[in-house]
Amino acid sequence: ATAHGLDVTVKFFGSTAEEQLIGKTYAVSKGVYEGLDAFLDWHPSTSNATGWGSSTAMTAVTFTFLGVAGHGGTPLGNKSALDAAVMMATMSEFLREENLAPSGRLHWVINNGGDIPNVTPEISEISYYVREGSPERVQVLLDKVIEVSEAAAKASRTTVRHRITSACWNQLPSRSFAELMHDNMRKIGPPEFSDEAQRLAKDLQKSLGLPEKGLHDKIGELTPPNPVFMGGGSTDVADISWNVPTVSMGAALAPIGTKMHTWSTAACAAAAPGHAALLAAAKYLAATAVDLITQPARLKAIKDEFAERTKGVRWKTALPDGYEPPMYEPPQWFLERTGQSWPPPNITWPPKRVVSNEKFSSLGPELAPQK
Repeated sequence: ATAHGLDVTVKFFGSTAEEQLIGKTYAVSKGVYEGLDAFLDWHPSTSNATGWGSSTAMTAVTFTFLGVAGHGGTPLGNKSALDAAVMMATMSEFLREENLAPSGRLHWVINNGGDIPNVTPEISEISYYVREGSPERVQVLLDKVIEVSEAAAKASRTTVRHRITSACWNQLPSRSFAELMHDNMRKIGPPEFSDEAQRLAKDLQKSLGLPEKGLHDKIGELTPPNPVFMGGGSTDVADISWNVPTVSMGAALAPIGTKMHTWSTAACAAAAPGHAALLAAAKYLAATAVDLITQPARLKAIKDEFAERTKGVRWKTALPDGYEPPMYEPPQWFLERTGQSWPPPNITWPPKRVVSNEKFSSLGPELAPQK
């Protein structure tokens, strides 16, 4: 920028806790991304493509059930928190037919189900991702999931509490921005995958029972999004997109046919495919940024589309009031080297320990001996 006399400031943002959909979401809520003219984003993918489709809004929530521990050999009167979590999981599956539209998604995992089979768990946790096409629709579905948790607690005679761990909007599309990005991707060409990279990809596909097609070595076509939104993944970039014109693109890092968040993708990230994808993504992003800087009319068109798409919409973080992001205490040397103190003023530390104060369940008055 200095060499060419361009009046521009380029900012690079890290992506803390990106897969938990909280890093950027929380930063946006604190004004970190204010003052930008445009934001460019990339994510590893199985193809080299961009577009102007949306993503699902999402709220992540963890339910904690509290019961009474006791020996499994003498279970009468125990209150199994695990029973409650299993009942909740089962009941929430019944939401799918009449309460879950094609645009929605509902996933759960029991992340604390006790320690050993012969002890009734007094604490259990089950976490949900609740997704829909807008924050408002997420809330409607989330309310139903919360009601299911209360029903499970009542049926198991446990108590339940829940906490929101992350929440984000659906991404705001930008057709003009995607067209600019796609034009640069076509001019630059696909990632330059070595024979080693393609061999690794085919070995992974073979081990997964997929066609051995290797890595995607073309630039995907720029096609309109489906006019009927059918759901899908979520991203914490979405909250940025409602505050500044945003474009997202994917560079092929994982083998064709594989899926994100799996060991095969991780294997490629630390090897030859990841290196090639990273170099290609850097070129796509840099070329598009240069166009924005040197072609004010392109930037104005992108801003005008942003203004039109956000007309009448007021973005507000989907995170609850008083939200505290997940934290860990860094080592002392890090605090000293960075001039920071612990804990930050907005964090409760140490985290409150969850304990159960529930009482054993009564079976009623003892029966008189039979004569």
